[in-house]
Amino acid sequence: MDKKIFLDTKLHMPSVRQNHICRDILNNRLDEGLDKEHRIFLVSAPAGYGKTTLISGWLNRVECKYTWLSLDEYDNEPSKFICYLLEAVRKINKNFGSTIEGLMMASNLPTVKTVSLYIARELEQLQESFILVLDDYNVIQNNYINELLQKLFNLVSIRFVIITRKEPALTFSKWRVEDKLTELNARDLKFARAEIDGFFSRYFNLTLKEQSLEIIEKQTEGWVAGMQLIGLSLTNMESNREEALIKEISGNNRFITEYLMDEVLKNQDEQLRIFLNKTCILKEFNGELCEAVTGMKDSRTILQQLEKENLFIISLDDTNTWYRYHHFFSEFLRKNQEETEKVEICRIASLWCKQNGYTEAALEYALHAKDGETASYLVKDRAIELFHKGELKNLLALLNSDLLINKKKDGILEIYKAWCMLFTGEIDEASKIIHDLKNRRDVRSSPIISGMIKASAPYLLNNEDKVKALKDAEEAITLVEDEKDFFYFVALTALGHANALNGHTSTAAALHAKVHEGACKNGYYILEVTSLHDVAIYLNCMGKGREALALCEKTLERFHYHAGNYLPMGKIVYLSVGMLLYYSNKLEEAQKYLEEGIAVYRELGFAHWGGLGEWYLVLTLYNNGEKEKAFEIVYRLKAYYKEFKTSRIALFFDALEMELYHREGNYEKTSRWLKEPKTTFDKISGLSDINPYFTYLRVLISQKDYLTAQIALTEKEEILREEGRFGELITALLLSALVKKHLGMEDSALDCLREAVTLAAPEGYERIFLDEGSELLELVTKVRDTAPAFIDKICCSGVNNMNCLADPLRKRELEILKLIAEGLSNNEIAEILFITTGTVKWHINNMFSKLGVNKRTQAVVKARRLELIN
Repeated sequence: MDKKIFLDTKLHMPSVRQNHICRDILNNRLDEGLDKEHRIFLVSAPAGYGKTTLISGWLNRVECKYTWLSLDEYDNEPSKFICYLLEAVRKINKNFGSTIEGLMMASNLPTVKTVSLYIARELEQLQESFILVLDDYNVIQNNYINELLQKLFNLVSIRFVIITRKEPALTFSKWRVEDKLTELNARDLKFARAEIDGFFSRYFNLTLKEQSLEIIEKQTEGWVAGMQLIGLSLTNMESNREEALIKEISGNNRFITEYLMDEVLKNQDEQLRIFLNKTCILKEFNGELCEAVTGMKDSRTILQQLEKENLFIISLDDTNTWYRYHHFFSEFLRKNQEETEKVEICRIASLWCKQNGYTEAALEYALHAKDGETASYLVKDRAIELFHKGELKNLLALLNSDLLINKKKDGILEIYKAWCMLFTGEIDEASKIIHDLKNRRDVRSSPIISGMIKASAPYLLNNEDKVKALKDAEEAITLVEDEKDFFYFVALTALGHANALNGHTSTAAALHAKVHEGACKNGYYILEVTSLHDVAIYLNCMGKGREALALCEKTLERFHYHAGNYLPMGKIVYLSVGMLLYYSNKLEEAQKYLEEGIAVYRELGFAHWGGLGEWYLVLTLYNNGEKEKAFEIVYRLKAYYKEFKTSRIALFFDALEMELYHREGNYEKTSRWLKEPKTTFDKISGLSDINPYFTYLRVLISQKDYLTAQIALTEKEEILREEGRFGELITALLLSALVKKHLGMEDSALDCLREAVTLAAPEGYERIFLDEGSELLELVTKVRDTAPAFIDKICCSGVNNMNCLADPLRKRELEILKLIAEGLSNNEIAEILFITTGTVKWHINNMFSKLGVNKRTQAVVKARRLELIN
């Protein structure tokens, strides 16, 4: 946003002339609205009725804080509107809006509900009453913005003044019924006869005859802009011309604005008419910009003259440096402009803005001028800033503008577009762009472009060709390492990702740590948080959970805002924190962090992260007793990621679903899954693949395929030791212990448990043991001497979980359980209870799920321990 010009001018209330007419009746109605604590003041009338002047004059005399935002058609982009809204409120409190500003860095627009709640929360913390004026709201056509404002009406206690030419797409019925709305329309704003007389007397030093006043009132219907045009026409006119002009007005069939505009312009000298014609295309302007587009050296003097003569020009700052024309005046002037002239003026304006540091304005004028070269240059100039701040949504919008799409595609801009899409999950589109760039000779000489093409390989190839992905990522570094800039750290991130795919965990962790350090030094926010997330996950898989959590907490401090809040970009770290808390069995905290972290990364558009956070959230919900919600999330995830068209993602969420069915004791379902052709684990490598692999092993064990499980575990343990993934080795050892127990190798099983406990106890990895169920907990008590306090804590948690069943057994289930304890078969139970054998089996499956067992004998043992049966 160009704060240097377009922000300050839009936030400045138009100056009130010293001799302005105080409209007492209307001011009293506005005052009455304040006294009654009205929340909304709606001022709606066509152009030229003095809406802005009325509110400006009123605010100058009331003892109430206010802030002003003038809107234009370009504010229909929600993120831009919200940024201006934040700056407006900062006129009241300069610390307002940091958390919201971070949220708006998202590549995908946050939901209206999210943004409105953030704004409402911060406004509540201000604890200040003020008026927010939104001028020219009629330009807003965007549904998102209208919905946002509608929600703010209901959520915040500040007062809104909406100035508009037409009824906005907002609902005011509630406020009308509750008498919390002050409304002024064209009928209210019309000048009465006495006010018309005062208007000509004050502004033009004219004393008109009663007959003339009558005609003016009739013809203008109290429309102040029309009266101003008449006053300008009468100024410097011989007195005997007054009656003639009034007579012409009375009998003229042309639209009064058109007629009077012609009259006003006819009275100006040729130089001024040329000046007006050339500058009317400009949104805001100062003397220097006007001089650039008109070639007139005395442009500043002309602007001062226009202001002095009240020729529909509005000052936008306290120093009378920046101005704009009244909307209907500039619209009238533009009707007479040739298209070629508009294009040339916009081209010159773009050049001037570019030279003077107004990049956003320069880009806007370049797009109007259809100047693809300049627009491309300006987008390129802003792209790096937008990307490293994480504003992928805004960058993609610029890159997808018609002018740039129709132009010969600039290589570096195509690279930006491809990488934005990689981050936002548009893999197919990104792949097409990368493929096209590979075949273009004109970009091969650019190390940056070639390097970033190579660096995309780990994201595009993934497991499908992980060796090539690593090779390409290594080549990318050699191409971009000389610069040590943003692209270098992006390539370094890709290299870390490629190493992880190939199982080089320690190397991946070191590379991402290097990215994190460089990103912190250079202010590359997007890389700072994404690399931290990766480092934390790698440390955890290496069995260094406490170190990972400390690193997360340190990073969160950098993104700390106030009152315990963090900037949204920083909240991505919540994903890592949530996972680490899950391992420590702090499930309630884990759920909170995971839910908020997932919400933020989705809003920011980082779709390439999908999966790992959701995996742990689903398990957290399940373990917290929210089983239905856990299954519901899995079904939604499978549907959502179906579009991503990679076998790894499909297998990942299939495995998550089977993990839940396994815990429910639905072994028939998990058995069918094993037999499906798509269920293959021959390409297991990266961090996110290990969880589905462990699910696969659990299902093998539940199917009593112990030999297959033992072979797979032996191979996996060797790989995990070799790669230093001791955190993941703990789970492998626990599963090996269960397998060896069933194979009659209890001593070897206990050796596995002792090693697992030795690795887990210092890090507090309780949940890893609890997730393997009661059979494992009974076995682990036999190695209590390895870490007594740790094992006691695990067993205590396990017993507490059992004694406090999240889903208690129902009366019928207890009846069946007692009969099972007596040794009755399913058929015998069905006969006694007068139900079918199928119904008995259904109840038993539910009972097993609630007790966390998979055998009738286990159910009886646990039920007696819980004193559910004698």
